[in-house]
Amino acid sequence: MPFSLDVLLPHFKDPAGLKLSLDSIAAQIWGGKMRVVIVDDGSPEPDRIAAEAYARAFAEETDIGLTFLVNAQNLGRPRTRNRLLDAIEADYVAWLDAGDIWYPQKLEVQFAHLTRLRMQGNNIDQIWLTCSYDWKWEGNENIRSLLQVTKGDQVQELLDGARLRAYLWTLLGTRRAFQIAGRFDERLPRLQDLDYFLRFVRAGGRIITPPEKEALCCYFKSDVGRNAREINICHRLILAKQAPVINEYSPALQSKLNYKANSLAARFARNNQKLGLWLFFRLCAIFGSPRHSLQILKTVLLRKVLR
Repeated sequence: MPFSLDVLLPHFKDPAGLKLSLDSIAAQIWGGKMRVVIVDDGSPEPDRIAAEAYARAFAEETDIGLTFLVNAQNLGRPRTRNRLLDAIEADYVAWLDAGDIWYPQKLEVQFAHLTRLRMQGNNIDQIWLTCSYDWKWEGNENIRSLLQVTKGDQVQELLDGARLRAYLWTLLGTRRAFQIAGRFDERLPRLQDLDYFLRFVRAGGRIITPPEKEALCCYFKSDVGRNAREINICHRLILAKQAPVINEYSPALQSKLNYKANSLAARFARNNQKLGLWLFFRLCAIFGSPRHSLQILKTVLLRKVLR
């Protein structure tokens, strides 16, 4: 086989989501040699048993290798992802979260482009391939298709998050390319993807998209059960870690990033019916970032005038 790929998949008490993800891996049209590595992060016993049963059926029904590891207790996603990093044996690596799916052409398209890049003289050990993706909110039938735009200053684009977003399940790269980013920061129960992407780019890595614009995977999104304060703390920690580079940008971007940190926490609070916390973070966003708040107000008013 010309390639060897490890698919890294964390799981925590979502066996039905795990089956959905495994089914999408089995449906890949790429014909290379593949292994799926699952780490169950200390799920309750019934969920772990169900997850193991789905994984066993997947291994029996496909010619794809499977490794199923279990954390004795719940360690959190960054520590679980670090255990997945330690389990890598293949030359190439991709990620998928339990409950999200790849479309059948995902690996075929990305491997073809990675081959083109190598033949053009690029060092693929410094490249992550991302892709466009679909975004589906739980309870909402609408699906948004989002492009990943990799042109320009990738540190700034990742921090902004409007055109380039830090999602591991979009990626394909060599094992050496993932070593550039190091390990996941275990202080970040949330947003560790963003921190990981930023460290990759700041260490000299490049994120590239294939020329094909169609979505190659689907993200099933829900804010339910997510802690707004935890999100805000993690966001603040990332901004503090990136302060030396953020300070090189304009005050307008700094204001926008501060607004975004509070706005994201407000969204989580609102969607979990924490209205007092929603109001707190909304006011922090408005009064902590007056420059960006005024810009948003101008945009909203202009849209109303143009209707």
